[in-house]
Amino acid sequence: MSSCQAEIIYQIEDFVFTRCQDCGRMGLMYKQAMIAFDELNFDAFRRYMLRLDFEQEKYPFFDGLDRVVIETYHPDVQFTLLEEEFYRLKACVIEANINLQLIDAIRKM
Repeated sequence: MSSCQAEIIYQIEDFVFTRCQDCGRMGLMYKQAMIAFDELNFDAFRRYMLRLDFEQEKYPFFDGLDRVVIETYHPDVQFTLLEEEFYRLKACVIEANINLQLIDAIRKM
């Protein structure tokens, strides 16, 4: 994504979602982590996040805190998020998708 012309689709505090104006590649940065997606993989990640519920997916970790493990489309990369972080990421992914759809609808007019 380094040579892409990134357009910010949604940004709030420690979350930024971008899309390249040329190739369409998407970038999701949350706190210190960043994932790049094509359109299909972002949609799959969004649907996956919508299905997850912290209470049903949480695991106690070695430090005594409950976390949920978020899978990515790469088998060796996962996120472990505390409850507040999880719900914040989930809400941001939903908002980013809404903005993406709005921008695309406006551009088609």
